[in-house]
Amino acid sequence: MSNVVKSAFILFVATMISKVLGFFRDLVIGYVYGAGIVSDSYFAALNIMTIAFVSLLCVAIQSTYMPIYTSVESKEGKNKALKFTGNVINIIIIVSIFISIVGWFHTEPIVKFFAAGFKGERLAITVQLTKIILFSVGIVCITYVLKSYLEIHDYFLITGLMPIPYNLSIIIAVLLSGKYGINMLAYGTVFAFFVQMIFLIPFCYKKKFKYKFNFSIKDKYIKQMGLAILPILVGASANQINSLVDKNLASTLPIGALSSLGYGYKLNIFVTGLFIATITSVIYPLFSKLGNSNNIKKLKMTLCSSINFVTLITMPISIGAFILAEPIVRILFEKGKFDASATIATSHVLAYYAIGMVATGFREVLVRVFYSLKDTKTPMKNSILCVAFNIIFNLILIKYLKAPGLALGSSISAILAAIFLMFNLRKKIGKLNGMSILMTIIKTFISGILMAIAVLFIFNRLNVINELLAFVVSVSIGAIVYGVLVLVLRVDSTDYIINMLKSKLVNR
Repeated sequence: MSNVVKSAFILFVATMISKVLGFFRDLVIGYVYGAGIVSDSYFAALNIMTIAFVSLLCVAIQSTYMPIYTSVESKEGKNKALKFTGNVINIIIIVSIFISIVGWFHTEPIVKFFAAGFKGERLAITVQLTKIILFSVGIVCITYVLKSYLEIHDYFLITGLMPIPYNLSIIIAVLLSGKYGINMLAYGTVFAFFVQMIFLIPFCYKKKFKYKFNFSIKDKYIKQMGLAILPILVGASANQINSLVDKNLASTLPIGALSSLGYGYKLNIFVTGLFIATITSVIYPLFSKLGNSNNIKKLKMTLCSSINFVTLITMPISIGAFILAEPIVRILFEKGKFDASATIATSHVLAYYAIGMVATGFREVLVRVFYSLKDTKTPMKNSILCVAFNIIFNLILIKYLKAPGLALGSSISAILAAIFLMFNLRKKIGKLNGMSILMTIIKTFISGILMAIAVLFIFNRLNVINELLAFVVSVSIGAIVYGVLVLVLRVDSTDYIINMLKSKLVNR
């Protein structure tokens, strides 16, 4: 597990660097195009690519490829696994060409589906950009196959850094588009995806990757992958449906509610994307190997350790976001037309999203375990159930809490979804060392509450001097308080971190 912690830390640092560059990329787009027709059109075209393919198809490919590759390699050897990989890549090329051609002739309906309110010039420019960007579908899907290959072989630093060449290429394209026209945005985006793929190839070959030409849709492993992808696509679509339902309900509220929900959601997914996604990316290859070898005992031990580690990391963030939601939003957003009333509304949304952060972490880990056991139907059912819960709670809570009620509904549905997955996994593989998980939750929650008391005490006294100073100092001291408390209470996951640090010191 110490290797998992080390890999998670490496990926966290790489992801943080990539996100900072991504933020700078958005600043450059804002500097060149502001908030107008071109920026709206470009972001809409990019969202179609991101939602329809990266968030759905690519994630489904990665989730199914990993356990099957691991299984093929262990049963039939490296050459057969590489042959399977080559087959996957070749099928992706054929399918992506078909998607690009269909997309070229039906771009306008696709754009209207994702951006129903676009008309006139904004619609025309979005269609124009989308036609070009759709040609990167195959490139992106192949990139995720290569990314999966590297993560199977523990190359997490490289996969964490791969957004860097992408973002740099986008920045260059934005700057050039001012001189060469807005189509440069689309061509630059296709090139950015291509550069991202090229960035991974040398490292794949370093890990003995060899492209083997092979094309057979009748291959048993391709059939297995195809059958497994469909439930994952349905499950991943459920998350998009949740977001769509939230936005549609928020649009019925007074002006500003939809924006507040959007800003709060972005802060929430920044945290889950940075911390939870980092951890699940590292542990999934390990789960795949254990599931393939049918080592259920070690799989359950790793699951318990992983959930405890997720709890250890996300609990203080969840509590911190809940108690400091208002200063967080004010420091980040309260400028220009984003006034005090917008800060209050958005902070309430963030606070209610924070309630579900730990459960979201649990759910992401548990889903990966099911995938590693080649069970994609249970997570699909869970996602459908999550949508149903989300709609029910949203309809109830929006009457009393408005936009924050939608965030609370999402958190409650995440908690229920995590419980559902835990129950079904227990039925599938037996007891899950629930006492260790429960004690970790209790101990981290107690530590988090005491941390919150210390944070609020310091923040309220320093806030009269300067809010940013108060925030930085109180959060820093709060992190120290939390760290000391989890050590004193002997939270399970801290043992792995301590052992890793000890081994590093001894080696030096």
